[in-house]
Amino acid sequence: METRACQPLPIIENGAMVYMKDVTIAGKMNSSKKGLGGLLGAIGRSLTSGESMFITQATGDADGGQIGIAPAIPGKIEKLSVGQQQFCLNTGAFLASDDSVSYKMRSQKLSKAAFGGTGGFFVMETEGEGDMLVNAFGDLVELTVTSDEPISIDNEHVVAWDSSLDYDIQVASGMFGFTSGEGLVNHFTGDGKVLIQTRNLHSLAEALQPFIVEKSSNS
Repeated sequence: METRACQPLPIIENGAMVYMKDVTIAGKMNSSKKGLGGLLGAIGRSLTSGESMFITQATGDADGGQIGIAPAIPGKIEKLSVGQQQFCLNTGAFLASDDSVSYKMRSQKLSKAAFGGTGGFFVMETEGEGDMLVNAFGDLVELTVTSDEPISIDNEHVVAWDSSLDYDIQVASGMFGFTSGEGLVNHFTGDGKVLIQTRNLHSLAEALQPFIVEKSSNS
């Protein structure tokens, strides 16, 4: 990203900065409020969204300044144009945004909160106008949902979706997916787009578990 002097730059997920030139960065609480209210708000956001309690604010010191960022997991980064269209984000999807864009925590129905991988009782919804970067594990694929063609997507693969879409948490098949090997899915209805990631981080962790050697208490 290139900067202009004194121009407020993206709000960046804590720890995502890779390099910078002619840019000043400062840590701040992940809340629009100040003082005790800001602290409590940042704690609440962290607990409900899975995002860091702190974020990084970058400011350009000169024209042509640069800052590079990268997510914690390997995968594609996608730019969302926020404004006329708002989006909902899954846990861990947020990477950076213009200073004019943020997200709020929107409460979910109990049935969605109990089973979904979208932030428990709350889900992240964008607000404002500008650009936001989201990241995925693996590649990103855009799927189209229409009123005539709803779609079901595994919870662990959902990254972001149009806030105008409705969704319900369903069992893929059998008794919690035991017969098919699949688990819970988000069933999207309405008209809009859904961004999904091609890889599943929890599946990778489970696949690696047999190869992780745990130290004994005597070693």
